[in-house]
Amino acid sequence: MRLLSSSFGALTLLLIMGIGTAGYSQSFDTLTFMSYNLLFYGETTSFCDNSNNNIGSKDAYLKKIVKHADPDFLVVNEMGASSVYLNRILNKALNVDGVSKYNGCAIQSNSSSIINGMFFNKDKIGLVSRDKVEEALNGSNLVRVIDVNTFYIKDPELEKGADTTFFHVAAAHLKAGNSSSDAAARGLAAEALMDYYVSNASSDNLFLCGDLNVYDSDEAAYQELLSSAHGDYRLYDPIDEAGGWNNNSSFSGIHSQSTRLSSTNGGCFSGGGMDDRFDFILASGAVIQDTGTITYVPTSYRALGQDGNHFNQSLTQGANNSAPSAVIAALYEMSDHLPIVADFKIRLHETTVDTTDSTDTISVVAPLQVPLATIWTQQNELRVESYASGAVIELIDLMGNTVFTHNLSQGYNVFRTDGIPAGIYIAHTKRQDEHHFDRVLILR
Repeated sequence: MRLLSSSFGALTLLLIMGIGTAGYSQSFDTLTFMSYNLLFYGETTSFCDNSNNNIGSKDAYLKKIVKHADPDFLVVNEMGASSVYLNRILNKALNVDGVSKYNGCAIQSNSSSIINGMFFNKDKIGLVSRDKVEEALNGSNLVRVIDVNTFYIKDPELEKGADTTFFHVAAAHLKAGNSSSDAAARGLAAEALMDYYVSNASSDNLFLCGDLNVYDSDEAAYQELLSSAHGDYRLYDPIDEAGGWNNNSSFSGIHSQSTRLSSTNGGCFSGGGMDDRFDFILASGAVIQDTGTITYVPTSYRALGQDGNHFNQSLTQGANNSAPSAVIAALYEMSDHLPIVADFKIRLHETTVDTTDSTDTISVVAPLQVPLATIWTQQNELRVESYASGAVIELIDLMGNTVFTHNLSQGYNVFRTDGIPAGIYIAHTKRQDEHHFDRVLILR
């Protein structure tokens, strides 16, 4: 799939009311990301089952952890490969005790029995599209599919004509193990993801969350993700802690595995104590270097429950004051990994519109590359100038629902909008492997 470079950037629309103009003032909000390996949530193996890794207990532990961290965006690894488990997390751990703000991304077909899941605060974030990376560049299948979804920020002033921001999140669980073949498999997966990002995404707001299973910063996978050869698409480590992380006390403050000293629960939970940095949240340069609309909040990156004093120890050995004791206990019982949490500042807008005429028109600023179509509304009509044959347009509301779909003829197309409620919509124009996104405002 190829996306025009401007498609997922901050799209600029000018609402023209006669010769009226719109003025913008800026405000901010924060998104908290959390990435967590849930340890065979809902999946039964020869060594992990409902007796030693009970899903009902895990629901209660995850509920307590999420309530404490209050993430706006949650990526999980090792979820059972069924929508049953995605919905269970939503209903048993996230949208509970009066909370109703979370939504989940529908799972994608996957050859693995343990998959990734993405959940987001639907009051702040909207889903645009879902995709995945399945093959290495040599044509071989990846050990596990990498999910890559695209989202947009629900700016509070969006309906008044304010701009919005798109961002991409990749969820990855790379091959485990410390052999050379394991490391090679991780390198192939990282290479495939970066090729996908360079070929399909804009470079400003890119994220990678997940259990990368890397042992040190010299590993091919880590080097590939951070390689300067990818230019603006390269990813950055927010804490910039390069080195040999495995079993190294110098990195005791950032280790995320294992929460226990010895293997427990019949071998379901790995042992070894806190001595590995397997779990990550990485982001593109625009995010880390504060040059875009989403910015990393310095010092906010942490392994939840990690106090730096439990190197090669169980998480619960002695005192651990990095979180309330009940949360520390839940982290220990939930998984042999700790979740990674990081905060990101988002620039919002407040908009004042000068309405000097009753003629309502949407004008789209021309992108850097030729779009599939130019789209505007006028007099209860959606008007589309399509530059290619065989294109399709759909309108997506701010809850992610598709409310209108129609084939386009090359040239001028007109569709009535009487049956579509007034509001802001994402206009998605697509043709084969090309996709273009604009925002349109339907008025009454």
